[in-house]
Order: sequence, then structure tokens, then C-alpha cells
Amino acid sequence: MLININDDTVYMMDLKELEYILIDMDGVILDTAYDNYFWQTHIPRKYSELHSHSLDQATKITHSLFNLKKKTKDWYDLDYWSNMLGLDVEAEKLSPSMIEKISLKKDILSTLKELQSDKKLFLVTNAHRKTLNIKLKKYPIEKYFENIICSHELNYVKEDIQFWFILRNVLGIDYKKSILVEDTLDNIKSAYHAGLKSIFISDKEVHLPYVKNLKELSDLPSYLKQIQAM
Repeated sequence: MLININDDTVYMMDLKELEYILIDMDGVILDTAYDNYFWQTHIPRKYSELHSHSLDQATKITHSLFNLKKKTKDWYDLDYWSNMLGLDVEAEKLSPSMIEKISLKKDILSTLKELQSDKKLFLVTNAHRKTLNIKLKKYPIEKYFENIICSHELNYVKEDIQFWFILRNVLGIDYKKSILVEDTLDNIKSAYHAGLKSIFISDKEVHLPYVKNLKELSDLPSYLKQIQAM
């Protein structure tokens, strides 16, 4: 895929020195349809059955609880939600019907292999370790990464600026030689304050001086090759 390099050229020329790529999981490597269905549809239905609420009532209750915790550690914590909802959330995620819904995005394995050939890759996710392990059980992609970081274990989520400063020390990498690949704009904005440029994976474009827009992770190798050829 040919990618037009325009007014972001000067900024992204720093990528000629690129050594490290920090890659998000959900929405970049994995399709978000699984998570959306699980939290928006499956859990309200289970909550309805457990507490004898109508599905409409259960949906309003669970979605209200979820909205209160978004962008916090609790939002990603399966143990927290098990206690809050009275459900074994991990067991629900492990059900065959749920595992079946986990899917990779376009050309992911070949893309990771290509990127790994001359860069060091790090998987950086807000997912709880239990969630991560479930997904890695279906798709064992850990072999492509130098390290896998769950933000929960650093006590801050990626929406928090402090996370990125802590991460830099944990990984021992130079952010001037790094790029973040994300599908969540709040995470991109917080990472910027720690010195990270980003690739925004989305059908929507944002116009920020520290962001390059790509539709899929699979578009990244060709973009980097064009940068190197300049």
C-alpha cells in the first residue's frame, strides 16, 4: 500500500533512527468486536440472569457502573468486576463461545514478523494480565515481543501521563528512537508528554503534529520503508 508522505515528513524523519516500536493490543493487533460484545451484551445478560433483572434494567445498571470506571485501573481489572457484579468474569471470558470471538486484525502475524526483523517490539496494553493470558492462549504472539507490559502492573493506566515515564524506565529505552502504535487518542496524548510520537490506527484521521494516521498496523512496514528511502 502506497502511503502519501506530506506535511508530517519533517517530524517523522526522526523515524530514520527508529529502534523500538511500542504496540497496543486491542484495536491494533486484535479486533475489538470481542471486548465490545463481552462487556456491552454478554455481561449485562449474565447479570440479568443472576440478579433476576430485566435485560433492560441489567444493561442500564452494568453500563452505568462501567462508565464510572473508564480510564481507571478498575475498568481493566477482572477481579474488581467479579466482586462488583457477583460474576466470575474470568470464567465468562474463558467460555468457548467467547474465545471463539477473539480475532486478529488484518495480516497481523506477517506484519509482526516483518517489523521484528529489524526493530525491537514491545506489547503495551491496558488489559488485565488475566485478560492478556486468555488472548495469548488463542494467539501466542509473545514470541514477537521483547517484553509485554500490562499497565495495571505499573499502577497507572495508559491514559495517565505518569505511566509513560515509568514505562520508559522499566523498558530502559530511548523514546526519541521509539514510536507508539495506538488506537486510543487519549493514550496517544498522554504518551506525547513523555516524548513519544505515535501512529494512530483508525479509519478516522486526527491532525496533530506528533501523530501519523494509518488504517491498520499492516500499513506500518511500508510507511517505514518510505521513510528510510527519503
